[in-house]
Amino acid sequence: MDADRAAEVARAATATVLTADVAGHPAVSTADMATLPHLEPDQLFAVRRPASHKGMTNYISRMAVPSRRHESKAVWCESFNELSNLRDLLLTTLPVQITTQPFRIEWVFASGIRSHVPDFLLRYADGRTLLVDVTTESKMEDPRLAAILRLTRASAEAMGWAYRVRTELSPQRVRNINFIHASRRDTLQERTTAVRVLRQAHGPVDVQRASELLGGRPQGYARLWDLMAHGLVHVPLEEPIDLDTRITFSCPRVAS
Repeated sequence: MDADRAAEVARAATATVLTADVAGHPAVSTADMATLPHLEPDQLFAVRRPASHKGMTNYISRMAVPSRRHESKAVWCESFNELSNLRDLLLTTLPVQITTQPFRIEWVFASGIRSHVPDFLLRYADGRTLLVDVTTESKMEDPRLAAILRLTRASAEAMGWAYRVRTELSPQRVRNINFIHASRRDTLQERTTAVRVLRQAHGPVDVQRASELLGGRPQGYARLWDLMAHGLVHVPLEEPIDLDTRITFSCPRVAS
């Protein structure tokens, strides 16, 4: 609970990472809080494979993510909660690099070593970095977890990173995110031109009018979903999407 003590412990932390060796295979190394920020998410392999626990239904999945080093890349998620949150971050914050289970951070105490593997590490085009942990509201009451998350936040801040703890999304938001994310595929259109067409329309633009401006159904809808899936146009994610839903063009800030 002592913020100064937490910051002191955080600055002295180390992290176990897996980075590519000369042959491209994962190699174990250790990084301190001064060198870890210089590693890109694309350089990091997951330090552990997700595993279901006793009594837990296995919802482990893989998700394709943006990358600047690789032509294609997929990462692990170990629950629907993680998968939904990662899709939400992808759609609303537009990272250019993502990795999951990026490192094992270790803090030294007189009583021993405490460690934690954060869930996501995201890098943005402007150089910002976001470290994310995903849990459930019920687990947030556990003081042991609260202590680990507090130390993780202090370590992220020591490296100049933002840190967020995210819990379950609303059912409506999950439905919308899954629907939009399903349209994240190759659609034959020039996206910059398509957005310009919508921006130049007179008056508010809803889903129905946007689809008409983009070529009419069903092609217009496919093009509109494609623009949403790539973060070029936006709709309210906490409400049902229908023909009257208003679209906007502003890109949200990094979600909390």
